[in-house]
Amino acid sequence: MDLTTGLSSQPAYYDQLMHSSARERFGLVGRTAWVVGGAGLLGAAASRALAEHGAHVVVSGRDANRAEEFADSLRDEGLSAESLTVDAGEADSVTAAVAKIKKSHGRLDVCVNFSYLSTGASFDDMTPKQWEAGLRVTGTGAFLVGREAGRAMEQGGSIVQLSSMYGMVAPDPRAYPSALAVNPPDYGFAKAGVLQLVRYQAVQLAPRGIRVNAVSPGPFPGPAVRDNDEFMRRLAQRVPLGRLGEPREIEGAVVFLASDASSFVTGSNLVVDGGWTAW
Repeated sequence: MDLTTGLSSQPAYYDQLMHSSARERFGLVGRTAWVVGGAGLLGAAASRALAEHGAHVVVSGRDANRAEEFADSLRDEGLSAESLTVDAGEADSVTAAVAKIKKSHGRLDVCVNFSYLSTGASFDDMTPKQWEAGLRVTGTGAFLVGREAGRAMEQGGSIVQLSSMYGMVAPDPRAYPSALAVNPPDYGFAKAGVLQLVRYQAVQLAPRGIRVNAVSPGPFPGPAVRDNDEFMRRLAQRVPLGRLGEPREIEGAVVFLASDASSFVTGSNLVVDGGWTAW
């Protein structure tokens, strides 16, 4: 039986891959990586890691100044980066961003989408307008970014969508002190949809050599809640590893899925949650 059946459309690529070293398989030299939300808490860690592995990183988000400042910091470290403004929930903005990347670099190899919008409203108090605003960026944004990135990857590539532990399980109200609202319902609803979108798109794009996967982070609290000692303690108690995640702990998952090290991985969800969803 010929185990390479189905790979004949890209024989040179796969022959090279099978004879490459582990270090080479994780390398991203010569590749263009677009990171949506690439200056945020986890997005910044992923952007830096992709650049450290050799990719030219296009850091993008709604806040142009924040994206440019972070891209500047990467260049100051001797890494290859630029910034690009994009609103993931607006089709014209996403299309224009991808067109600019293709015009400037001639290719798009990796897309990692961290975009989301959390209203912060509770289930009882959330208005339809707030619900729709959250879904526009977190849900529709994942669709738009994934679709346009897939169209641009003419030579194959890797798309990584960020879901969440709250796309897999419900927030535990016992982990939230009375001063903090439980994670809003629009966020979990959209992040659960991201997981199905990944499976759907993985099947659709596989014949074109494009892999699509998800990363689901667990508790990586941002600056807005880190000063709440009670909340931090309660979160840590819910984690089998007994602590909270640090941003750099997302890097390995993203680099793995972006690189040839995961060449036979598509339609999957890599959970980085310290065991939260294993209880």
